Amino acid sequence: MKIHYLVTSLETGGTGFAIPAIVRTLQKLGHDVSIIACEPRDLGSVPRLTAAGLSYTLLSSKRRLLPLILTKYLAVCRTDRPDIIWTSLSFANLVGQCAAKILRVPVISFKHSASVKGYTYRLRNLSDLWVGDSQSVVDFIQEKMHISSDKVMPWPLFQCDENAPRILPWDGQSRLKIGSVGRLHEVKQYAQLIDALGSILNKSEHFRTKLQLTILGNGPDQKLLEDKIVENNLQGIVELAGFSDNVQDFLAGLHVYIQPSRYEGMCLALHEAMNVGLPVMATPVGEMRNAVQKGKTGFTLSGDIEHALTSALDQIFSDPSILETYGNQAREYVLHKYSQQQFVNAAERIMAKFSETQPPIAD
Repeated sequence: MKIHYLVTSLETGGTGFAIPAIVRTLQKLGHDVSIIACEPRDLGSVPRLTAAGLSYTLLSSKRRLLPLILTKYLAVCRTDRPDIIWTSLSFANLVGQCAAKILRVPVISFKHSASVKGYTYRLRNLSDLWVGDSQSVVDFIQEKMHISSDKVMPWPLFQCDENAPRILPWDGQSRLKIGSVGRLHEVKQYAQLIDALGSILNKSEHFRTKLQLTILGNGPDQKLLEDKIVENNLQGIVELAGFSDNVQDFLAGLHVYIQPSRYEGMCLALHEAMNVGLPVMATPVGEMRNAVQKGKTGFTLSGDIEHALTSALDQIFSDPSILETYGNQAREYVLHKYSQQQFVNAAERIMAKFSETQPPIAD
């Protein structure tokens, strides 16, 4: 089948970074897939598309209103009519649903987080099938968006890498290197994390020479976070390292991974961290609720972040060996649950389910 994989943008982030694996898997299953983006934003996912040998079409060089983007997309469809419009993220979903209604073609819609925009909720029944990027998002689609279970399928967007580099265990004496990967956006709650760390160091000065926090990414909160670092006197302790496409090597140089997000879907970065053997700290949201198991794979940041982080640090410094134990168990968790074959099997099930619900496509 001819599939248009229609995304809101090609910006930095897990959703964009997952495109090559999604598209290549669908192609290997025999489908003709075109990548179409409504707008570029920072184009952070383009290097991964290029490395995978994938091309893409941009509908606009900057953010535009729905009528203009829809008009441009319909022009693409006149010369390259799809059998399926597969949408990713809210605005692309809206464009795809409107185009599908005009063209009378079916829509498959990806959902990547346990949150929903008002227009997405109101138009939810215009999509023929919803795909959650994790089981937690599947549950959200059914329970909060009120989509029946027969119209929802899971496709966990993480594939483990058995050959990923392993971290070196922390020696308990050198600086504890804590890191995070994500867009500098309020949903990631990095400002709250920096405030919490500042408060902890003000109360417990002995931690000041023992901790290093590095956040890899860029985004609209860059200036806010820079100001927070100065405000909390964390220069030299907290670093905003900017964007890098070499995430795996960054993770392999850490001792602990932290993700304090307000909401998430799959959270690929956290699972990549577990893949290299990092113990994890995270808020219990999205799929992180299942992956971050207290006393086994890491520490949950429930409730007040400062209190939860203080408790985790006290445990780590009183018994440094728990990091290696938790890290090994974190790696075993993703190796068992997210194999490459399981990734392909999920795609096969989605396409089989979709085919069952659709009339034969005319030649």
